[in-house]
Amino acid sequence: MSENTESDNIELHDRILAFVRDELANATERGELTATTPLLEAGILDSLRTARLIAWLRDDLGVRIPPLAMTGKNFHNIDRITDLVASLRTTALTRAIELGKEPAR
Repeated sequence: MSENTESDNIELHDRILAFVRDELANATERGELTATTPLLEAGILDSLRTARLIAWLRDDLGVRIPPLAMTGKNFHNIDRITDLVASLRTTALTRAIELGKEPAR
């Protein structure tokens, strides 16, 4: 069974960081943004920006975030968002293989 490779996760991390920096953070927040910046506490993610991020994850990365996964813990920082998306991708891939379907990439 194929799993996310380290390079896949690095690319995923960089894409999420770029989206948050370029599309959600303001000029001041961009200068302070790192992979471990607490996004909610820093004000980079609020309800509207989180909704935009979730829509982007769905539309651009093909990952639907289940309602039970929409927690402050999972959206604490870029590293945790990357872990969540990578985990959901692995779960979707495993299910597709079990069902004999072509996995979406």
